[in-house]
Amino acid sequence: MAKPGKQAPLWMALGVLGGLVALIVGLTVWLKAPPHLPLLAGTILAGLAGACCRFRWKQMQEGMVETVQAALPALLIIMTIGVLIAAWMLGGIIPSMIYYGLKLISPKAFLVTALLLCSVVSLAIGSSLSTIGTVGVALFAIGGALGAPPAVTAGAIVSGAYFGDKMSPLSDTTNLAPSVSGADLFDHIRHMMATTVPTYLLCILIYGGLGLFYASQAGAADTAQVAEITGTLRETFVIHPLLLLPVLLVIVMVLLRIPALPGLLAAAALGILCAVWVQGRAALEISNALMSGYAGQTGSAAVDTLLNRGGIMGMMRTVALALIALCFAGIFERTGMARVLVERILAHVRSDRGLVISAVLTSWLLLLGTGQQYVAIIITGRLFRGPFEERRLAPCNLSRALEDAGTVFGGIVPHSTGAGFTMDALGVSAWQYGPFTFFGWLNPVVSIVLALLGKSMPRLGEKRKRTGK
Repeated sequence: MAKPGKQAPLWMALGVLGGLVALIVGLTVWLKAPPHLPLLAGTILAGLAGACCRFRWKQMQEGMVETVQAALPALLIIMTIGVLIAAWMLGGIIPSMIYYGLKLISPKAFLVTALLLCSVVSLAIGSSLSTIGTVGVALFAIGGALGAPPAVTAGAIVSGAYFGDKMSPLSDTTNLAPSVSGADLFDHIRHMMATTVPTYLLCILIYGGLGLFYASQAGAADTAQVAEITGTLRETFVIHPLLLLPVLLVIVMVLLRIPALPGLLAAAALGILCAVWVQGRAALEISNALMSGYAGQTGSAAVDTLLNRGGIMGMMRTVALALIALCFAGIFERTGMARVLVERILAHVRSDRGLVISAVLTSWLLLLGTGQQYVAIIITGRLFRGPFEERRLAPCNLSRALEDAGTVFGGIVPHSTGAGFTMDALGVSAWQYGPFTFFGWLNPVVSIVLALLGKSMPRLGEKRKRTGK
């Protein structure tokens, strides 16, 4: 059995994390390169640092395997969503959603509508990625036709999707955060209301104001484009209200507690049946679309741009990004670099307020460095659980801190799985839509402000005193 290596020193941990961020920002912003290569370079850097601390390759490889194994269900879901998008395109389900959305949604209320609708769907199914890949794709197309900037529309969609992902009892991160913190699931959800509700209300106001602004800029050209898109959809697909039923089917399956992967496969199968029986698509066309994505040629560049997406291969960019990021995270934790960073942070904490703020910032820092929600939540939860217990702070304080930064910011970090998926599904990068994803930016700020004020920080035993138990 290989002897354990020596824990990496602080300067090395800071150097590896800082080097990773510098590589990603430098290459993706200045050279417009995808984040995969800088992330791979950062992983190699972390491996070299581990080797300098006398960690053997087998030990670091075990760390990588553990993190990848934990995220394997999520990677399978991402590929399945690619199949679902292609199937729903071919079956006329997403085209029908776009058609009726253009007919019914007011341009002035569009951004708020996108926020609310994605919130409801994500809350019901517990998945931000599933919401973005289905309802989000349709709303993005509607926004383009109504004249809303793509980056702003994507920001509203991602904000709503991550709100539901954070607050749904069906969400993986909503269950993961209390499990690593020792909190009860529903205590955790109730406790998150204190930071989530004010953030959400601010988002409604901001998107409402932006919606009014962009609607005032829309003119006859946008009206003509809406007419062109709806007319082309009518000519290319069978459009019918009954084709909206698969969306309800997904929600029903969630209520019946059908696991996410079988549920998404069933929804994709329904899309394939619609493609065959309703749209009259050939088997070869369906097979190609499920693999490579829908690639229609409607004669309208605007419609083709909106619809041509999905497929297994369309999601492989995200899967590759996640695998590389998980490998970095596995080495970073196994070599002790994550622990030494947190220990140094905790050495300067002198109060309950400082502890909560430190948990928020650490979760955010690890998410920024690794690009993985699971990694940020698990590592921060493991390392901060003891200090929270020592200070007699209720575990729901820690679980909320993990989600206030580790979950909601996941869609903004350019090299994260969420941002990569959004890029594949909507065609807009995190560098573009990130500044307009107000829920992701505001929620950590509200969490920190609440901690500075010393509000909503229950201690162990307080509930028992109030209930008399």
